Amino acid sequence: MAFLPFDPAQLNADDRRLYDGMVARRKTRGAPFDGPYAALMNHPQLCKRIEELGFYLKFEGHLPRAVYQFVVLSVARQTGAEFEWADHVGHARAAGVPEGVIETLKIQGAPGNAFPPPYRLAAEILALTLPWKSIPEGIQSEAIAAYGMEGFIELVVLSGFYQLFSTINQGFDVSPS
Repeated sequence: MAFLPFDPAQLNADDRRLYDGMVARRKTRGAPFDGPYAALMNHPQLCKRIEELGFYLKFEGHLPRAVYQFVVLSVARQTGAEFEWADHVGHARAAGVPEGVIETLKIQGAPGNAFPPPYRLAAEILALTLPWKSIPEGIQSEAIAAYGMEGFIELVVLSGFYQLFSTINQGFDVSPS
């Protein structure tokens, strides 16, 4: 794999304003603008749209923070995205994901493992979304009861979003610094 370099100094004025705006917005939430976003800035309009969805899911979504981070770590582990794992493991701890859950994810991944609530249900859903399978009505109903309709939809989208990020990270050789 080849690293895809990005130099903000090479952006035209419109794209530089776009870049500066995304950097500033993420900075207000204590989040850097690096890794996959830096690679994606080689296509500023696409980066903008992906970053908008990522910002919403991360900072404005309905899922509990611990469940959000559990999903991110699960997808990172399943897809081998080292950048995402390294970038989110500290956030998962800060959100209250137990160390035993993190260690199980690191060693074995989410699918097929027993986790305590609230991670059990998220793991069941990931066991279906990671291989792109339909979610049975019973699990869907349980998830809607647990997370609300919006939270359930976000969980499924989050699984796909971080699968996309894994592809970006692997394809452009984005690695932990």
